[in-house]
Amino acid sequence: MTPILSIVGRSNSGKTTLLEKLIPELTRRGWRIGTIKHHLHGPVEVDVPGKDSWRHKRAGARAVALSAPETLFVVRDAAGELPLELIAHQALFEVDLILTEGFKSGSAPKIEVSRAAQDAPLLCGPEDHLVAVVTDRDLAPAVPRFGLDEVAPLADFIEREFLTGTRPSLVDVLVGGQRIALDAEAQEILARVVRSLVGDCRDLGSGPPIEVRVRGQNP
Repeated sequence: MTPILSIVGRSNSGKTTLLEKLIPELTRRGWRIGTIKHHLHGPVEVDVPGKDSWRHKRAGARAVALSAPETLFVVRDAAGELPLELIAHQALFEVDLILTEGFKSGSAPKIEVSRAAQDAPLLCGPEDHLVAVVTDRDLAPAVPRFGLDEVAPLADFIEREFLTGTRPSLVDVLVGGQRIALDAEAQEILARVVRSLVGDCRDLGSGPPIEVRVRGQNP
């Protein structure tokens, strides 16, 4: 399972600025980073108005993909707020760590950014799965504290706590957006069965993943 770490904080606290520093630092160390941005209000238009893909979406397409050399961009409708794990499963493959901006609710571990200029209490505590605070305030939180520019020490912390010994799961099973834990033996058996059904005898470590989806329906 790819680890997910949420960067949270009040509006204008510096979440994006921290991510702009943290992503290249972790990338320089050899980690493949994926990101998810959370908006409180929707729907959100992320394509350029007037362009073809924007016109496709406006015409009623449920999902639109924009493909270009070295880039794939997808916009799709959702019935409501999707669980963070489901978003990560559907949108991000082949990364070692997923950093989110936002998602202050939920069970993902969180790093909160807090600035003295805002003069406001922290949003999260250990009960909210807070694991660290990045701040220029004189705080003594119950979790590790880092300065706003202490990017390397923060990256050290993330590597030590979330990336040491990590290995992508051979098989991921989600039911209604909730991940079902499978031990290593069950993963090996299920992977072997699926590979035999599709006639693919290659090692799953090479080539694209095989994905099976069973839509909810009455028996």
